[in-house]
Parts: sequence; structure tokens; C-alpha cells
Amino acid sequence: MKKLKILALLVVPVIIFYYLTTSNRDIKPVNFPSNLSIEGFKFPEDSTTIYAWLDSQDTTKIVNHAWGIWAGLTEPTDQKYNGQTLLVFETWRGVQELAALSAQGKTSESEPKKERTELSVPKQFLHGRLLANGSKPIDTSFVVLETVSYDPSAAYFATSNKLFNQSVLEGYKVKDGMGKIPEFPNTGITTKPTYYAGVPDKGGLIRVPVWESPEPAKAFKYTQWQKFVYADIENKQEPNKHLVPVTSKNPTEEEIKAATCNVNDFINYQIDKIGADYLNAHQDAGTPASRQFIEGDYVLLVAMHVTTKEFKNWTWQTFFWSPDPSNPPSPSSKFEAGLRPKQLKGAAAHYAVSTAWAMVWPNQPETGGTDENTRAIIAFNPYLEGGFGPQVFSLPNKYNSTYVYGMQTNCMSCHSLSTLSGKNGYTTAQYIDMRDTSLFKNDVRLDFTWSIQGNINKDK
Repeated sequence: MKKLKILALLVVPVIIFYYLTTSNRDIKPVNFPSNLSIEGFKFPEDSTTIYAWLDSQDTTKIVNHAWGIWAGLTEPTDQKYNGQTLLVFETWRGVQELAALSAQGKTSESEPKKERTELSVPKQFLHGRLLANGSKPIDTSFVVLETVSYDPSAAYFATSNKLFNQSVLEGYKVKDGMGKIPEFPNTGITTKPTYYAGVPDKGGLIRVPVWESPEPAKAFKYTQWQKFVYADIENKQEPNKHLVPVTSKNPTEEEIKAATCNVNDFINYQIDKIGADYLNAHQDAGTPASRQFIEGDYVLLVAMHVTTKEFKNWTWQTFFWSPDPSNPPSPSSKFEAGLRPKQLKGAAAHYAVSTAWAMVWPNQPETGGTDENTRAIIAFNPYLEGGFGPQVFSLPNKYNSTYVYGMQTNCMSCHSLSTLSGKNGYTTAQYIDMRDTSLFKNDVRLDFTWSIQGNINKDK
């Protein structure tokens, strides 16, 4: 008996030590999966194939490829944090982590990743408000937050080239010319996951605003939306339930019931204490909560911008949650929803897609193109750009002067303007000549990555 007691005393500390060292082990960033069983999909796709799709405006192949990217990003991995299984995109390092490593002269492979990428206020919101308000103080309270991240190959490329360091970026300047950073590898992927943080009510329901495209276009921030669903944190709702979002300010119990889905119909995760403290410090003044956020509360993925360096100007797609993913609102469509592959199951199948692999149709050359006899491509994240008005866009639209809202943007046109100085600001959907001296002279183009410009280490 005495030997058993001694053995127990020895074993218990070992169990405790094992639990403490394995419950939050280092997170290993996972490469985009190479074994997706989606017919016709491969990553990275050959750039000549992509140019052929663009030349023929083959939106079917473009949307099919975008869905394949989404399927890969949302694959479960063997990595965990706080007991929660991480999806592929959730294992990737955030730009703030990468900038910190770059400042220390380290690469993304030299230090372990210890925790989830931290939530942060979207740079677009801050940039937009700075443009709108000049030097006036700005409100930085939001319940829509983001975690901009790079896949392992893009992360290593950015940190090994120290692309977040101002001293390095300045070195790419060309006197009286147009400088540019080295281009990312064709395996490079950057993501901007966008989360909604809502405090559940006493019944365990989180009220979530859902997008409905207004006519005519206007600045339409998520705090102004009139359609809502409810996410049940106890997941008591029937699967694949047909949802009828509420539209009244004082919905009945029956209306709420018809608008209630499971929280697991969203890609989601539970926050730790650090996350709860951050959310409590940044709650949107326009969305009062019944209580403070606490450890274990959920944040829900409502949208994600995704771009891949499979050809020179990157591919661009955005995904957003839809109550009826088979018939989503603009900027997606029933056509795009109908191409969703059968391999997408569960929460990942509840999102709509919108693509912008060119600035305008027909696609224009890198330089010497035109907006004449073209039509603009529209693709935006409703939870981010949906609230943008004319004051946000500092570069006038030559294609259509009435394009002054976030609803009239696409990712490629806007990201083409990313430079070291950031002087060009944002623009709505139009053709941008990538060798326009009025835009890029005596500056450094950042290969379409605003995320570098927003996280520069001021080491010079």
C-alpha cells in the first residue's frame, strides 16, 4: 500500500505537467493542403491557365477555383489551441507577429507560434476614418474585428526579406522612378478573416446582423443593417434549418425561433481571457451589450478576404456568411452558389463567394490599358467595405464618377495602390495602370499588400 501511495504521488505531478504542456502546445502553421479531392482543382494553378480564363472571361472556372481555395483553407488540421481543433487558415501567423519577427531580424520559422492570431480593429476602418476626420480623434470601438494572416510560404518570404522594415523598403526606391519589392512566391496566400463578436442573451442566443444589398448603393455599415439571425451557443437547433431572418426591431418569439441557427453553422472559436479583455475595450458604441465579454464567449467568422499569388496580380475572392447560402445577395449570386463543391460541408458551406481576378472586363494589360468599353468588376466584404462612403476614397474613379461607395469596389483595384507612402489611399472599382508615374513615381509598390504598409517597423 505504501508503494502505491508513493507511486501515486509521483504520477499525479507527471499528469499535471503533461496537461499543462500539451493543452496549449506550440501551433505549427500548416501549408495549404495538396490532397483536396475536388475535380479540376490544383494549387498553385499555372499562371498561363489563369490568363486563359481571364482572356475568355471564364467565370465558371474562376469561381470553381475560388471554392477550391475555400475548401483548403477550412480543412481541419491536427493542431489545437485551448482544446479547439484549428482549421488550416487558423494556424497561420498574423501580420503583427510577422512584423515583430522582422523587426528582430528573425524569420517566421525561427520562433514557435504560441497562440491564436490576436483579434484587432480592421486597418481599413482606421484608415477610412483617418481620411474622413483628418487629425480629429477617432473612435476605435468595434464588434467586427480581423486577423490578417499569411500562409507559411508568404510568411517566410516576407520575414526573410524583412519586408516589414522601413529601412529595407526604402532601399527599393528608385530616384525619379518607380520602385517595387520582390514579388511573393506563387504559393503565397494572404487572408483577412473577419469576425463578429456578440454577447449572448440570457437564452444563449447571439444576435448577428446579416447583409442585404441595398438599392441604390450607399454607405451601409453593419450597425445599420435591418436583418438579423440568432446563433444558439448550445447548438440545439435542427441541422440544415431554413432560416427566416428577423427584420423588425421587436421580433416575436416565433420570429426569433425561425431566425435561429446553431453557432456551429458559423466557423467560430471561443475566446480566452486576453481576447475577452480586448473585446471589452473595443465594444462598438452602436451595439450596446447586456454584459461584458467573458472567457469562453464565441466570435463568429462572418467574412474573409482571400488572395493568392498564382499570377502577377494575385487572385482575389471574398467569402461572407449567408442565411441562405444557396441564394446569397450581391456581391455574390445564385450562379456562384451553384458551383459550391460537394466536399464543402457544415459551417464552411454556409458562406457565399465573390471573385475579382481582374479590375474590369475585359481584363486589361499591366500598363496601357483603359476603362473604355469595359465593365467594372464588383467584389467586397460587406462587414468591412459595406460601410464606406465617399470620404474614404481619395483617388477619384475615372471609370464611373458615381462609384463612391464601398459597395462599388473590388479588391484588385484597391490593393494595386498599396505603396510604401500609402499616399494614393483607396479607390473604387476601376482600371489602374501599374506604371502610372502620377501614382507610383518616387515610391515603392508593395505587390498589392496593404498589410505591409499598415505594419511597417519604423527603423529608419
